[in-house]
Amino acid sequence: MASILGKRLLRVLLTLWAIGSVVFLATRLSGNPIDFLMPEGLDGASRQVMIAYWGLDRPLHEQYWRFWVALAQGDVGIGLAERRAVSTIFAERVAHSASLLLATLALTVAVGVPAGILAAIWRKRARGSAILLLAFLGYATPNFVLGILLILIFSFSLHWLPSAGSATLAHYVMPTVTLAAFFIASLTRYTRNAMLDVLSQDYMRTARAKGYSEGQAILRHGLGNAMIPVITALGLQVTTLVSGAVVVETVFAWHGIGDLLVGATLSRDYPVLQFGVLVVAGAVVLVNILVDLGYAAIDPRVRLAEAS
Repeated sequence: MASILGKRLLRVLLTLWAIGSVVFLATRLSGNPIDFLMPEGLDGASRQVMIAYWGLDRPLHEQYWRFWVALAQGDVGIGLAERRAVSTIFAERVAHSASLLLATLALTVAVGVPAGILAAIWRKRARGSAILLLAFLGYATPNFVLGILLILIFSFSLHWLPSAGSATLAHYVMPTVTLAAFFIASLTRYTRNAMLDVLSQDYMRTARAKGYSEGQAILRHGLGNAMIPVITALGLQVTTLVSGAVVVETVFAWHGIGDLLVGATLSRDYPVLQFGVLVVAGAVVLVNILVDLGYAAIDPRVRLAEAS
């Protein structure tokens, strides 16, 4: 397990370095932030003073070096738009994004796994086909379309739920459903396929021959084996979940990191955008490591493959 963790950590460092370098270059090529943040009619002399103040007049390689040195020292910079520490800006928003992602994951697992199991058990019935149809609809509907549709129905027409913000539990309903719909559909399909493979195994037939009911055989012998590919699939969906959260937070004016990154991109706020992308990338890589470690803990074959 230690060797697996060491290899993963090395890959994390290389991945974050590559992502940080790409974001650094992309932000510099996208335009000068002074042109977006300063008021119209700013004279040339004042413009040059502001460029020098933020260090944007330095050579590109020097900016690149200072960026990584400051990051290694724990200095993530000052936001150009808000004139506050980037760490403070993110600290105010990270809880909102984390709570939305956790709620989405909980809803995805709570609905997707049972739906996939039932779809496998009812594979020759109309109920199983209905579950698959709903899964395909959720898989094919873009989250921003679903979000706008929910706002039109439950906010503007029925006035049941708030359309924007993140202040109360009622604000969580539509963003969580919108973000989870795609992942519930995907997890349902993965779980169904895994369960179909398990149900045809010899040990399942042996369990039935011993007198176990179908439910007992699935819970005692089938579910654990079926969850191995499902956990892997769930981990691979984290990247899509994070990127989807950016869109959903924008649609519902959710006061989270996704909404912050959209604003930073439009205003060319280099420090906020650079640190935000690294935070999101780090979170995705960390979850993938945890999934790999969990996969290795569940399946001994993974440990043997890594050790060889």
